[in-house]
Amino acid sequence: MRFHQNELEPMLTFAETILLAAADPVQDLALGLLPPRAIVGALACVRPSWLAAMQRARFRRTLRLVAARSPFYREQFRRRRIRVERIEHPAQLGDFYTTGEDLRMYGAEAFLIERPDTAFETTGTTSPVPKRLFFSKREMERAGKLAALSLRLLGLKKADRVASAFDCSFWVSPAVLRAALNEIGCFHLEAGKIDPQEFHARVRVYRPTVIFGEPSWLVRLSETAAANGTWPVKFLFAGGENIVEQTRRWIESVWQAPLYLNYGQTEAFGALGIECPAQDGYHRNDLDFFFEIADADAEGYGELVYSTLTRSVMPLIRYRAGDLTRLVEEPCTCGWPARRIAKVRARCDEMVVCGMGNVGPWVFAELLGDSAASEWQATVRHDGVRDVIELQVETDRSASELEQQTRARLRQRFGDFWKNYEMGLYELRVHVVPHGALRGAQRKLRRIVDARPTANGRGSLTLSMGSRQ
Repeated sequence: MRFHQNELEPMLTFAETILLAAADPVQDLALGLLPPRAIVGALACVRPSWLAAMQRARFRRTLRLVAARSPFYREQFRRRRIRVERIEHPAQLGDFYTTGEDLRMYGAEAFLIERPDTAFETTGTTSPVPKRLFFSKREMERAGKLAALSLRLLGLKKADRVASAFDCSFWVSPAVLRAALNEIGCFHLEAGKIDPQEFHARVRVYRPTVIFGEPSWLVRLSETAAANGTWPVKFLFAGGENIVEQTRRWIESVWQAPLYLNYGQTEAFGALGIECPAQDGYHRNDLDFFFEIADADAEGYGELVYSTLTRSVMPLIRYRAGDLTRLVEEPCTCGWPARRIAKVRARCDEMVVCGMGNVGPWVFAELLGDSAASEWQATVRHDGVRDVIELQVETDRSASELEQQTRARLRQRFGDFWKNYEMGLYELRVHVVPHGALRGAQRKLRRIVDARPTANGRGSLTLSMGSRQ
C-alpha cells in the first residue's frame, strides 16, 4: 500500500514539516559520523523546548501515518471518534492505549504501514501465543547506531574483543548487538546461549574484553570463572531478564569489572534506556520515543507507556510496557544529558522474568497438568546468586511424584526452559501444602509472586536489551 507524501503533509504545520525535513537527516548523519562525546555535547546544548517541539512533530507525523495506513489504528480512532489532526500530545488520546493483547488478538499485520524486511517474536509471556513484531533494514541500522553510541560511551572501542552469549532464536537483542558491533568495527564472536562451562573453555582463548549475556547465564559463567580463572575484562553487559543488586555486585567482584544493564522490549526494537557508570536508572531515548507514566501514584510510579516516533514499518501508539517505574527528570551524576527511566519496581501483570525465562501463569498450569485443578502458586525467590522457583500445590499426591511429573513436562514441553534448567540458571522446587493453605482469606490467589529483593525492596527488575516478553 503506497501513499503520496501530499496526502499527509497538509495535516502537519509548515514549521513541523521544515523541522522534520531538517532534523531527521541531521540526526542520522550525526549518529554515523560524529564521535560519541561530540553527540553528547550537542545533546547537552539542546533546549528542552526544542526537544519538546521535535517530539511533538514526530508524534503528529506518526499518528497521522498510522491513522491513514494501519487497519488497527484506523478502526480504533474511528470507533472512538478521535480526530488525529487535533492531537498534539499522547495524553490527548485520553484512555486509548495499545497493549500486548492487541498485538495477539488483531495480529501484527493490522499494525503494518510499510513492507517489512524482518521480524522477531516475544516468547514465554502471560499467554502461550507469541507477539510478532516487524521492522525494516533502515530501522535495524538506526537501532545499531544508537546502541553503538551507548556502548562507546561505556568505553567499548574498535580495539576491543567482544563475545556474546545471547540466544538468537527469534530474539531481537542479538541482531541489534550485531548491528552495533559492526558499526563500531570491533572483533566479535557470537557463541550463542551455550552451557557457561563450555563458553568459558572455548571463548577464553579469544580473551574477550567485553561479554554480553543474560543475568542468570552470567551468574553461572562467573561461578565457572571463579573456579577456573578469569581474564581482564573491561565490562560485562546484561539484558533479557532480572537481576538483584547483590548478585550484580558478586559478578563484578569475580571479574573486577562493572556489569551494566539495559532496559528495553522487543516491541521497542531493543533499547528504551541504558545504564551509565553511575548505574542509577536507564538513560532514555527521547528522540525516538515519547514516554508517559499511566496511573501514577504520589511518588510518580506507574506503568510505563511509550509511543514510537521514528518507526516506519510497525509504529506503536501509547504502548503499555507492563512495567512499574517512573520518569526521572533530575540530572544524573555521570553528566550524560539524557533523562532517565528509574529502575523497574515490578510487573503490572503476573509475568515474571527470571533464570527460567519469561514465565506466566499458563506455563505452570501446563506443567502441573491435571494437578492444575487444585490451588497452586509459584514464588520466585533468590538463594545466594541464583533464582529459585518454588511451586506450591494443594493436592493429595506425594511431593516426589508431583515433582517428577513437573520436571518431565518441563523437559517435554518447554525446551528453552529445560535448557536453562540443565545449565543451572535456576532451581525448581515443588512442595505439597494442605488444602486451603494458599488462598486463606484472599478472594483472588496471585498465581506468581516475585519475592526477589531490589535496591528499594519492592519487587524485581525488568532488564533487557529487548525483553523476551
